[in-house]
Amino acid sequence: MNVALELLLSRRSATTLESPGPTQEELGLLLAAAGSVPDHGQLRPFRFVVVSGEGRGAFGRALAASAQDLNPSLAESKLEGISSKAFRSPTSILVIASPKAGKIEKWEQLATAACAGYSVVLAAHALGIGAVWKSVPFTRGRGLIELLELNPSEELLGWIHLGTSTQDPSVRAPFDVAALTTVIDGDAPRPFRG
Repeated sequence: MNVALELLLSRRSATTLESPGPTQEELGLLLAAAGSVPDHGQLRPFRFVVVSGEGRGAFGRALAASAQDLNPSLAESKLEGISSKAFRSPTSILVIASPKAGKIEKWEQLATAACAGYSVVLAAHALGIGAVWKSVPFTRGRGLIELLELNPSEELLGWIHLGTSTQDPSVRAPFDVAALTTVIDGDAPRPFRG
C-alpha cells in the first residue's frame, strides 16, 4: 500500500499522553504541515498557539474562567476539572480560526482552519507523536479572549494534545463508505459500490 495512504488509514487518537512531548524541531514540522491545506485565496485564516510547561497553568485558568462565563454557578470542583484539561499532555497546539474579510465565505475559511488542525494531527502521526484533538463548548469566554488575544472574528476551534502515547492504538470499526456515499454518474443518484 502507498505509504501516504497507509498513514491516513492508520491514524488514531491517542487519549493517554505523557512526556516527552515534541521537540522544537518536531513542532516546526507539525506547524509547517498546515501550509499544505486547501486555502482558497491563500488567506491562511488560522493561527496557532503552542502551550507547554508552566503555560499549561495559564491555559487551564483561561479555560475555567471561560467556562464560568458560560455558567456562573459552576462548582469549584468542576472548574478544577476544566482547568486540569490543560495538563493532559506535555504540549498542546491551540487551533484558532482567524477568518479574513473579503469575498471568501466565512464557512470556507473555517473549513480551512479545521483542515490546518487536522494536518497537524496527521503530521504528528507521521512523526510517531501521539495526538488527540479536544474542544469545549465555551470558546470565547473572557479568559480565552485575554490569554489568546482573540480578536472579535476569531474563535478557538480546539487544541491538539501532543506527547508520547502510553497505549496501543485503538481498533476502529470498519468505515462503511457505502452508507455515507452516493454517486451521480447519470440521471439519478445511486449507492456507491467499492
